Amino acid sequence: MPPRALAPYVECLWVHRLGDGDAVYEQPVLPDGRIDVVAVGDRVVLAGPASHSTTLRLTPGNLTVGVRFRSGAAPALVGASGADLRDLDVAPGDLWGRAGAVLASRIAESPGWQARLRVMAEVLTDRLPHARPPDPVGTGIAVLLAERPDRPLPDLAEHVGLSERQLRRRVEEAVGYPPRLLARVLRFQRFLHAARAAGPERSLARLAADAGYADQAHLTRESRELAGLPPGALLDWEAERLAG
Repeated sequence: MPPRALAPYVECLWVHRLGDGDAVYEQPVLPDGRIDVVAVGDRVVLAGPASHSTTLRLTPGNLTVGVRFRSGAAPALVGASGADLRDLDVAPGDLWGRAGAVLASRIAESPGWQARLRVMAEVLTDRLPHARPPDPVGTGIAVLLAERPDRPLPDLAEHVGLSERQLRRRVEEAVGYPPRLLARVLRFQRFLHAARAAGPERSLARLAADAGYADQAHLTRESRELAGLPPGALLDWEAERLAG
């Protein structure tokens, strides 16, 4: 759980550790509408919202820790818009100057995941006096679209009392995506969550319908564009990696 003072901005703290072995581990990073502060080994970056998949190659024994921001909440605390961070990994020193450089050096000196997460939380907490509250439009639209990705843009704009142009600007500033791309990403994440819960007996056609796709072909197109693979191949690859 994030420290109480960071709760309006931070969704969770997370850890990913690999065991010892000989094989390099391939970890896909799929679009999810989030911004993270991440330490992969001793390298620290602010990972912006991804619009397409990438694959990290991690060596045995690798330790990765991160602070994940709520969708739309990061810019108010980190001092850069979601749109400016989209598809980028930014060194904290480039963004926060000396405070960011200190974060990177303290991470390198911290041996375990608990200490590293504590350093990240402390540095982010130190930024709170200069932060503004998260934009309720950016964070609120993310919640609405997570519940119903097919909600029309005019309906969303009317719901928050903005023009469609104003809504697009506010959402892209906060989240890093325009509303339609955000809806696509959140719908795909909904599919992935349901598919993982369903296990190997899953029906892609049923999962596509439940996630809000027009049909399985629609899901396949979206999976290729967002994840680089059709959904069946993506899930099989994930199962093989976890089994290994």
